[in-house]
Amino acid sequence: MAKKSRNDGGKTKEKIKVMSDSGQTEEERRVVRRRQRSLAKDIQETGADMEDVSKATFAEKRKKNNEIYKEVNYAREAALDAENLVAISEKVSKQANKLVSAVRYDTDKVIKQLIKRSSFSEDLGGGFDWEKLGKAAGRCFNMVPFIQFMNGPLRKEVKERKEKVSKKRVRVDEEAEEERPEEVLTQQKDKNSLSGMEDIIKSVNKTLKRTVERKSSSSSSTSSKKKRSDPSSNPACVVKLVVNPKSFTQTAENILALSFQVKKGDIAVKTNEEGLPVAFPTAMRQHTPMSKQSVLSLNMKQWREMVKEYHVKDYDGVPTRATGGKKS
Repeated sequence: MAKKSRNDGGKTKEKIKVMSDSGQTEEERRVVRRRQRSLAKDIQETGADMEDVSKATFAEKRKKNNEIYKEVNYAREAALDAENLVAISEKVSKQANKLVSAVRYDTDKVIKQLIKRSSFSEDLGGGFDWEKLGKAAGRCFNMVPFIQFMNGPLRKEVKERKEKVSKKRVRVDEEAEEERPEEVLTQQKDKNSLSGMEDIIKSVNKTLKRTVERKSSSSSSTSSKKKRSDPSSNPACVVKLVVNPKSFTQTAENILALSFQVKKGDIAVKTNEEGLPVAFPTAMRQHTPMSKQSVLSLNMKQWREMVKEYHVKDYDGVPTRATGGKKS
């Protein structure tokens, strides 16, 4: 790789190697960065002197920056060089503004030169030759006066910009029934009515109790009356209770409803001798059960396999709910 150095004072541009081709060591790079930061500090401290036209501070800093630039071979040092170059440019810009606003000649020197050039010789008696001065000054007024071109109206009225208020479009349904505000107040939900999830929870509880009672009544006569009255001795299979063979969506809803009842302590879940999950209703809660959270993953493929392996029938668990004719 090669770069071109800055053209300083009309000198020819020189191609030199950069980056790893330059052979510059890390220690040499640190020295260059130290000199660049020192120069940046000097530019900041001597800013007023650099803006002064009568002082050579600007030329010195510029020369020093160009000398350091010759040793710049990597992007990191080039960035510092660019920062110093910007700072120097700002100072020279302010210096140029001062040159424009400042008086560019000395009044005393001008008067002395006028007296010297516009005076009569001693042979002619001396004195000031005003006619000669007038002819010299008249050359500055030979320009034809011009008129500035006027474009546009003399007075322009600024129009006030009106903000557009967008109105929300209301979709009109011609077949919809008209509903008055006073009728809305009467359309409140009955306190005794159950929400969708509450209906599912109620259905899960009813189905579980019915299953446990059916199993208890069909138990052998040799079993004790106490064992038949204990729901935990005749639990229901969780899979057959909550899995709906006709609807994956309702299966997920049944599992969620069962988890609510387990959390409240109304239903208990355990594993039987075969390691399968079973559920049974619990007695009156004596205390709030300890909260425990688990994540259950169930997809369509697993749902179909469970229906097939456990031979789940529609009458085994929670009944299928009406879905408005839609297949879930």
